[in-house]
Amino acid sequence: MRKVIPILLAIFMLWGTQVALGATVTKVSANGVMSPAVYQTISGGECKIVNNGDGTISISGSTSTYYAVDKIGLTLNLQYYSGGKWSSLSNYSYSNSDSDYVFGGKILSVSSGYSYRVVAQHTSLDGGVSESGQSYTEAIYVQ
Repeated sequence: MRKVIPILLAIFMLWGTQVALGATVTKVSANGVMSPAVYQTISGGECKIVNNGDGTISISGSTSTYYAVDKIGLTLNLQYYSGGKWSSLSNYSYSNSDSDYVFGGKILSVSSGYSYRVVAQHTSLDGGVSESGQSYTEAIYVQ
């Protein structure tokens, strides 16, 4: 039972945001085999969406790195569901130089009768190391 409690606590902490960061950096071993590398710079990334109940939604996100990098970035892609597929509605990009954190967000008017979600792209550039990952939110329905 003691082992289950920390696991459940971690699950509850991550409940609101789906995070699917995947390293895009590859390493080549001495025998020429390529394999995905662990993130060298990106330490985390998240995005959120909230229905404000007044015909608007709030979207936000952040990217963090282990230390200050040359450039750190975040792109929030607002999508809506219609006709059986997700389509992009708008993109909002944020970046910082010589920093270990970037945050961005917007309050947006949206049409009722649709489901919305945010897909975030998290990026880092430091010297010759370029990394990216993605996170996404659960869909919300706006009445």
